[in-house]
Amino acid sequence: MKGFYAMETNDLKIFQTVAYEKSISKAALKLGYAQSNITMRIKFLENELNTTLFIRNNKGTIITSNGEKLLKYADKILELINEVNDEFLPSKIASTIKIGATQTISASILPKLFSLFYEKNPEVSLVLKTEKQKALLDMILKDELDGAFISAEIASSKIKKIITFKEKLALVSSVNIDDINDLPSPIIVNSDTNCPYRKLLQKWLVYNNSKPTAIIEFDSLESILGGISEGLGISLLPKSILPKNNNFFIYNLKDEFVELEIKFVVNKNLQIDSLLKSFIDIANSYVSNSH
Repeated sequence: MKGFYAMETNDLKIFQTVAYEKSISKAALKLGYAQSNITMRIKFLENELNTTLFIRNNKGTIITSNGEKLLKYADKILELINEVNDEFLPSKIASTIKIGATQTISASILPKLFSLFYEKNPEVSLVLKTEKQKALLDMILKDELDGAFISAEIASSKIKKIITFKEKLALVSSVNIDDINDLPSPIIVNSDTNCPYRKLLQKWLVYNNSKPTAIIEFDSLESILGGISEGLGISLLPKSILPKNNNFFIYNLKDEFVELEIKFVVNKNLQIDSLLKSFIDIANSYVSNSH
């Protein structure tokens, strides 16, 4: 019997991987199959459906219009199968979720999110990878992370935004400043020149025609907070990371400096299983109620 019922779900997975990788050789490498096996299974699908799914040329493997139609069904079918496996075969569920974030974002919301997630999923291991934003995006593309919190603009079409929220910001100092437009103290920033908080602080200084006495760079959030506490200078930080019961002076900003957009992103081709969906739902609920 020819047609859909003669297919195997593994053939759909092979087809899906070739479609997204745009290469039989890359799909073979990712799935751990011989290229000849990939080619044979694609040919089998084409024979079963009496159509051409890919056009092969020196530019790679190009999906056809009928291939695009099948890909939509394959995505839905494989997602449903994953949900069934997650529901009835818990032993096969990935026991680890790997989440990435920058240092500051890690300190602001990740501890609470991990705590909320662990309450519902105590058998799951959680891994937090703290890196610069560029490194996090590279890890997403390489499938080394399930998702990451960033504030950078998304340039790659292979990365999908799942959650967006606003982080409330403020200028923070250990001493009172009479004139916020004439800073008597140095500014303390992250040594990463691409740090979004550093960029926004520098933009604010230009906006207010303000010149600090000096710039002090630290490579960790802990050092920045320590520097402020010791009276070394001021910094621009999320309000949510400021320690309770401290003597910091907080200066509320205006206009575009009030908040910073944070995004939770995943690989566009990632099949979101029930555990990652649970993390996303918990994160979405938390940021909606607290930001």
